[in-house]
Amino acid sequence: MISQQEIRVGIIGTGFMGKAHATGYKMFDINIGMIASKSMENAKKTANDFGVENWTNDWRELVANPNIDCVDITVPNHLHYEIAMACIKEKKPFLIEKPLARNAKEAREIVAAAKENGVLALYGENMRFKPALVKIKEIIDQGGLGDIIMLRSNEVHNGPFHSKWFWDADLTGGGAVIDMGIHGLYTLEWIMNSKIKRIYAETGTLKWDEYCKNGAEDSAVIIVRFENGGMAELIVSWAITGGMDVRLEVFGKEGTAYVSTTHDAGGLRVHSHTGYGKSLEELTSLKPHVTSNQGWSFPSPNDELQQGHAYEVKHFIDCVKGLDMPKSTLEQGLRALELVEAVYESARKGQPVELAAKNNIDQNLPTY
Repeated sequence: MISQQEIRVGIIGTGFMGKAHATGYKMFDINIGMIASKSMENAKKTANDFGVENWTNDWRELVANPNIDCVDITVPNHLHYEIAMACIKEKKPFLIEKPLARNAKEAREIVAAAKENGVLALYGENMRFKPALVKIKEIIDQGGLGDIIMLRSNEVHNGPFHSKWFWDADLTGGGAVIDMGIHGLYTLEWIMNSKIKRIYAETGTLKWDEYCKNGAEDSAVIIVRFENGGMAELIVSWAITGGMDVRLEVFGKEGTAYVSTTHDAGGLRVHSHTGYGKSLEELTSLKPHVTSNQGWSFPSPNDELQQGHAYEVKHFIDCVKGLDMPKSTLEQGLRALELVEAVYESARKGQPVELAAKNNIDQNLPTY
């Protein structure tokens, strides 16, 4: 644990998520000490955009820098393992964006190494910090809906055109399920407050055959049964037009809740005949969940707050300072990947997969 001082965080990655996290740090006046990107040009530009004095095209330089107190990892999935292990070797606290790794094997090694070396590390799951979801979880825990018996989750948009690597399963570990579905699987267990014991899934490439590589899928339908007897359905897709649509329906014995954390969350619904702001082509190159601003659109007043990223990075720094305990742990990241792998196994075999024998290391499932 680092004493109560000004924390200097280093961000590795300058894509959509790196910029979202940088925006969050700036919102809470947290010192970004260095930016790293494989492109020196991108590193310098992002650093200049956020008022950061130091940048590099070598992430190893950032991790080893004694003036950097903690690290935020927002790079493509295939780089997560190596960078996390480097942070652990340097005994440097880190936040690692989902997924924890490309697969559960890599994730287990990260979890074990961090635990063995006593390194503080958080799993970057923004769903845990979205204000709307935090509120509905509070209502559920207060008994406002009674016992929860069924959930329905939606995680869809029209494809990750902002970064080509998302489409290649060799780099990511999968397709839409490991990109989008991993959010929903995490959220289902958190909201139900029970572990998934059985998964049945169908996956497929329904729209983007020309983009999906090495077995990546663009869509999935997932049915789950929880240990407490509850049930849930999760729809995952990169093949749906209209921008990102993330919704959760909660059905309890004493109440019902409908939670939208995208279209309705910002409270804005705009119709424009001419369109406004940046062109669709430019927006698509920057973010994975945009749609045309001609016709009806749902502009976010503040995406980083609405989607939880700003609260997530503030929580990370609070944990580094010793002011809070991690709410989103590496063990939860491992659990989410185990659920993703169960989805792929079920789709491959064409039958349900039981999770009872797939518990995390030491047979201890993470708590939420």
